[in-house]
Amino acid sequence: MAKFEKDIVKIGYIDDASINVDVLSAYSYPENSPVGKWGKLKVAKNAKGVRCLCSETGEPVQLKGFSTHGLQWAGVANVTECNIKALKEEWGCSVFRLALYVDYEGGYAYNPTFRQTMLENVVKWTAECGMYLVIDWHVLTPANPQAPEYRCHPKNGMDLAGDFFTYCARRFQNQKHILYELCNEPNIDNGEKIPWVGVIKDYCEDMLRIIRTYDKDVVALCGTPSWSQDTQDVIGHEVTDENGVPYENVMYTFHVYAASHNDGRDIDTPTSFHGVNFMKRFKEGDLENGIPAILETLPVFVTEWGTTDAGGWTNFRPDLSDMWLDIFDGNNKGEQMISWCNWSFSAEGGVCGALKWNTGKISPLDLDILTDSGKYVYDHLKNETNKIK
Repeated sequence: MAKFEKDIVKIGYIDDASINVDVLSAYSYPENSPVGKWGKLKVAKNAKGVRCLCSETGEPVQLKGFSTHGLQWAGVANVTECNIKALKEEWGCSVFRLALYVDYEGGYAYNPTFRQTMLENVVKWTAECGMYLVIDWHVLTPANPQAPEYRCHPKNGMDLAGDFFTYCARRFQNQKHILYELCNEPNIDNGEKIPWVGVIKDYCEDMLRIIRTYDKDVVALCGTPSWSQDTQDVIGHEVTDENGVPYENVMYTFHVYAASHNDGRDIDTPTSFHGVNFMKRFKEGDLENGIPAILETLPVFVTEWGTTDAGGWTNFRPDLSDMWLDIFDGNNKGEQMISWCNWSFSAEGGVCGALKWNTGKISPLDLDILTDSGKYVYDHLKNETNKIK
């Protein structure tokens, strides 16, 4: 941790075009759609006094849907107006996550037109069907959200993250269906875990200062250490403004893959955490290891989860997925209902992908296109209404 605390983060410039982008007029949402019913979401307390995602009027809600894979790969063919409408109308999704890789294999840093084309289109398409949209700044490689590739890019000196959130927060400030994921999965750099305090927290606070300049109450989701699996690191160190006042309408992410992040059982799988009971941490707490019940302590959004091993390629485990979905549905000490996005709406990344091939069309749905994981998630979306209580 000391290594990172000593690092001086060089911040690049923000383009005037982002600072002065035209503000988009407010969309009208279908009356019976998720956004039409619940409005602009916020973080408030449930009946047990636990902070959670709530409707505009303060009722706890649970969103369910999919995340895209990287837009720089073939799965982008599935991100169409027709498919987004089908996810809402035919699958029962209430949320869609747009995963914007940055400096990885030709991501946003090399194709910023994604902002003017894909992002603008998906904002429009999700609004038109009344589905919430998580705009995900997909930090993965490099591992540190404060890395120059994000904050002062070697090719042009731009603060890519600051510029991106300036554009989005100003442009979409009138929209009720937008949520921001500030950084996807901070992870490991040269064998050292990127720490929450001193690095990730500081980055999130930088982005929140930008976003709150334009949108005072949009829900922002903060990525957490170790591929967003060490959510407990945030406890006692939540994000604050320059005066030390905790930011409102902020949640913290947890990413779970059922075969790897389980109840402590020993599973023969490429990515395993032997003896670590992730379910206990979140559901009731692990006091032996100094971890209180996370879902009683922090407002959490599972912006990425899979039915498989954390690598995505092996071990489809519907039994362990059932256990996690039960916890997400409120069977935890805080009775917090957890919103989630399944990884991923694509045929990429292994058996965790929902589709067998990237056709660009899923309506009308041919069940043969779905993988076992896709069928599992489809059944949960189709057969269970998104909850509000």
